[in-house]
Amino acid sequence: MRPEDYYKDIPARSSDWVGRASEPGFAPMKVAIDAARPHLRTGGRVLDIGCQGGHQLDLLSGEFDELVGLDITPYGDMWDQFPHARFVVHDVDGAPLPFEDGFFRTVICTNVLEHVFDVFGLVREIDRVLEDGGTCFVSVPNVSAWRHILALFRGRVPRTGAQEYPFTDRQGWDGQHLHYFTHTELRWLLESAGLTLTATNVYGRLPALKRLAPRFLSGSVDLVAQKRI
Repeated sequence: MRPEDYYKDIPARSSDWVGRASEPGFAPMKVAIDAARPHLRTGGRVLDIGCQGGHQLDLLSGEFDELVGLDITPYGDMWDQFPHARFVVHDVDGAPLPFEDGFFRTVICTNVLEHVFDVFGLVREIDRVLEDGGTCFVSVPNVSAWRHILALFRGRVPRTGAQEYPFTDRQGWDGQHLHYFTHTELRWLLESAGLTLTATNVYGRLPALKRLAPRFLSGSVDLVAQKRI
């Protein structure tokens, strides 16, 4: 099966997300961006890999000179809501990112790496398209969160993408997630591509408590890294 076939029904599978994301200030998306914002280099160009409807990219519209969103499938009417952004349809597993070296000041990649067949290749591409000193914000589900550890003790696969039990064809096996990540492993992956970790973000309920043990208390791994100069 080709990656583009595996993900051909993404708009239908993400219909629930789309409905919520269309609401002004969609909370889970906004709090993640707000937590990362102080650590990102602004101005210049920003790329959102796996941008889906473009709503997350729009949250950064006042801080960058050019907004670019990229996804494996077009989101038509939703993209039309954001004429100030440029959108590109591209399969990150099928070919390198269609941009020159050092083209972006910041790259956003949230809830994408767990879906990508070649995580090493995509992270190297993020490093390549970043300018020297540029920043990236990467977020993935945290498989070592306490509720996922509890699920394993109960004999269940952690639900990092799908909420339904048992899994269904509509959502795919665990929401079509192909890989699982922890804080330690994602940091290693970024550093192996030449990026330097600059921030570990936590947000949501009880953030002060989560900062004590983000590896077990945070539902996601949210890291900001910088390209070495």
